[in-house]
Amino acid sequence: MASVQELRLNFNPRMKVNFKGGDLTSDTGLLLYKEFDHKIGLSEAVKQFLVVDDPVHHRDHPNDDVVVQKIYQHVAGYHTDDHADDLCHEPLLTAMLGKQRLASQPTISRFNEKATIATAKSLEKVNEVLQGRVYAIEPRDQLVMDLDSSGFAAYGDQHGANYNHHY
Repeated sequence: MASVQELRLNFNPRMKVNFKGGDLTSDTGLLLYKEFDHKIGLSEAVKQFLVVDDPVHHRDHPNDDVVVQKIYQHVAGYHTDDHADDLCHEPLLTAMLGKQRLASQPTISRFNEKATIATAKSLEKVNEVLQGRVYAIEPRDQLVMDLDSSGFAAYGDQHGANYNHHY
């Protein structure tokens, strides 16, 4: 049995978790997301299905890398493109994403400008593929959908609302 000091990660066996000090980061929780990404193939699905109308070959930051970076930034709580400039040399993110330097805010903004309806539909396809992979790991017998009309009094303010309607 491996102890925490010996734990190696499947997505990158050279990376290990320990409590001996060294390079520190406040975003170590992202390692669990990276392991999940590795298990279901999120990054590979983005690379395979992403459609962006962009004839330029980007050597350092291809469009699929920018999308994956944006996903990890959001998961870590860095929701604005401006955070990319602060994170460009963050050791954990660069190691996880296999980059020397992450895409900057201008690079992310340029990607956003290139995104079209076709890009959104390709990301829907990524989501569909990933759902299939997750359900293959652990099938579900039921699907619960919570649909609220924008005409309801509590719309947009559901948390703590005293509105409860059943059909």
